[in-house]
Amino acid sequence: MASYEYQYGTSARKLVSEVRTPKKSRQKDSKPKKEKQPREIKSKLYQDKIKVQEAKSARTNFAILMVIALGCILLLMYRNVKIRESFAGVQSLSKSVSSLEKENSQIAVQIQNSLNLNNIEGIATSTLGMQKLSSKQTVYINLDTKDYTEISQKSIIKENKTSLVQKVIDYVVDFF
Repeated sequence: MASYEYQYGTSARKLVSEVRTPKKSRQKDSKPKKEKQPREIKSKLYQDKIKVQEAKSARTNFAILMVIALGCILLLMYRNVKIRESFAGVQSLSKSVSSLEKENSQIAVQIQNSLNLNNIEGIATSTLGMQKLSSKQTVYINLDTKDYTEISQKSIIKENKTSLVQKVIDYVVDFF
């Protein structure tokens, strides 16, 4: 920022970035220093310095906001990619589940067909070479009509677990 104002004195004009604000002295009794520049020029330089600082802070704030906005956009993109990957995984799993259910139903039908007696008979005659019995192959056995039982030598004693109250009731019932 160039300013075309009148320069007092013979010294070269200082650039805005080199201008320093005077520090206040801590001593109350000390006399204020004489100003080398008029008050108007000094306040103009101070205002220019403030404008430069404000411009720097505005650029810094803008850069920070841009980084935050870029981060938010990247986060949204990453989230959408993850959602799409999960959705594709769900779709592939649902396809595999449907194919497995179809296969299970086909196997259930095959099992039902294999349990049919006609199919069992066909398999037995064709693959195993089995035949139906003829009347000559049937053997009849005569059995006695009496039932015989043997008593074992060991006696089985059952232990009844009865309570004291039940024993008393049984004793009273047997007494009368």
